[in-house]
Amino acid sequence: MPWSFRQMLAPLSALLLFMSACGDDPEVRPVCGNGIVEAGETCDDGNRNNNDSCDNSCRRTTPDAGTEEDAGTEDDAGTGEDDAGTGEDDAGTGEDDAGTGEEDAGTTEDAGTGEDDAGTTEDGGSGEPDAGSDEDGGSGEPDSGTDAGTGEDDAGTDAGTVQVSLDSFGPTGTFARTGTTGATFPEALTVRLREDAPAEVWVEITSSSAVLNVQGGLVRIAPGERSATVQVTANLAADPETDKATLTATLGNDTRAATVRVLAADQAAELATLSPEVIAVSAGQTQGFTVELDVPPAQDTVIQLALEPASLGTVPATVPVPANSLSAKFDFTAGSTGGEGQLVAALNGQSIAAAVQVTAGSSTGHVVISEFAPAGPGGAGDEFIELYNPTSSAVDISGWKLQYKSATSTTGYNSSYTLPAGSVIAPRSYFLAVSSGYASSSGNTVTGNANWGGTIAMGGSAGHVRLGYPEMAMTDAITSPLVVDTVGYGSNANQPEGTRIATVPPVAGSYERKASATSTVESMTTGADAQLGNGHDSNDNSADFILRPTRQPQNASSAAEP
Repeated sequence: MPWSFRQMLAPLSALLLFMSACGDDPEVRPVCGNGIVEAGETCDDGNRNNNDSCDNSCRRTTPDAGTEEDAGTEDDAGTGEDDAGTGEDDAGTGEDDAGTGEEDAGTTEDAGTGEDDAGTTEDGGSGEPDAGSDEDGGSGEPDSGTDAGTGEDDAGTDAGTVQVSLDSFGPTGTFARTGTTGATFPEALTVRLREDAPAEVWVEITSSSAVLNVQGGLVRIAPGERSATVQVTANLAADPETDKATLTATLGNDTRAATVRVLAADQAAELATLSPEVIAVSAGQTQGFTVELDVPPAQDTVIQLALEPASLGTVPATVPVPANSLSAKFDFTAGSTGGEGQLVAALNGQSIAAAVQVTAGSSTGHVVISEFAPAGPGGAGDEFIELYNPTSSAVDISGWKLQYKSATSTTGYNSSYTLPAGSVIAPRSYFLAVSSGYASSSGNTVTGNANWGGTIAMGGSAGHVRLGYPEMAMTDAITSPLVVDTVGYGSNANQPEGTRIATVPPVAGSYERKASATSTVESMTTGADAQLGNGHDSNDNSADFILRPTRQPQNASSAAEP
């Protein structure tokens, strides 16, 4: 049939249908292939071919989603706008359906999308006010789910933020007094974090005994702080079997422990230690001491101090240990004479002591007679007087006097020799004056710096020698300011400094001044003091000199000592 005729059939068929509807004519059945979609047909493409989109029964051969008028088209789910799964009103599509727009669940305001729906950008890891949002664990501030170490409003924080951990808990071995609540003593028990608390942190504290507890079992560390003092309550009656408790601090997986001893309300303290236990100091030197009690007293406690002998130096008569403290410090200052003894601390009839040795060094500030011999291997005239300058400056002794007096004379000195011009003693060095007999005697390899010839003739077993300024007269008393140094030797010397040197050296020996108060014959001849000079002067001849078995004169060319 030509296509033009088919076009004429379409309006004719429509007219027949209209006339049929208006009259009583028999029902006209649809004609498939006439190009008109009639009742019961889903399509009519003007033919009855079975291999196109409209088959020979006028039914579509591909009624599948994805076309334009079927499900899956613009009006179907997943396509257009008005069908389910399509546009703005259908689920999974536009703006109004679930998983699509702004107003349906699962839209841009749905999980991971919009703003107002649960699970949206305000949900887990996203917005602000929703549970599990960026105010949740590891994020914001006021939402539940923030644990220790994060936000500001929850006790502790949560993992995923700044982590806090215990650094220390102590010190251990502190004390608390029964019937009281407060910090331990003598140091406060403190819990400390490794870093500043980003929020309020609570550390759990448990006790091994009922004698000691922490209120609520918790200690609060404020935001921004790193430590807090632990307040404890002590009660010996709560556990009569013990007076000690171990407190354990716990934060997360971290634990630290410290012991605390609980004292009775009126528990008395006793002396425990005095340290150092042994000291050796030089004259005038200061040494610190610490006295310690076994437990801190409830009130200030006074400890008595004393030196035995008192000439060792000075210490305060008493030293107080403050209440709730264990120890007190004080200073000992060594005297000038030297010696050995002890420092004693006493409390309520109990005492402890420390050994004290004072070495009197070169404490004098003037030239001294350091060694002399009134006789020698060369005979009675084999004499010398050695001088030593213990100061740090050279001393010009030109014009100074060396004088001699017999052991028993009461009218003054018998002879005097004036040292020649140019006589200078360097710092910590020597000067040697000799007799004419010294110069001719055998074995004297150290020459004199001055020779008095026969002016002075010393007694071999007793007598006096002295050194003074140029103005010193032979009649001046030993107490005259013009007298610099005096030595009386022999059993009957009547005007020595302090006590005379009662004994005499062997023929080849001499009298030698000590280097320190504790110097001995051995230390001065072959020991530690042999090269330390001769500067010890306590104004007591018997205490200041030793008897050398073999003389050892030194002159201005000898090495300085020390």
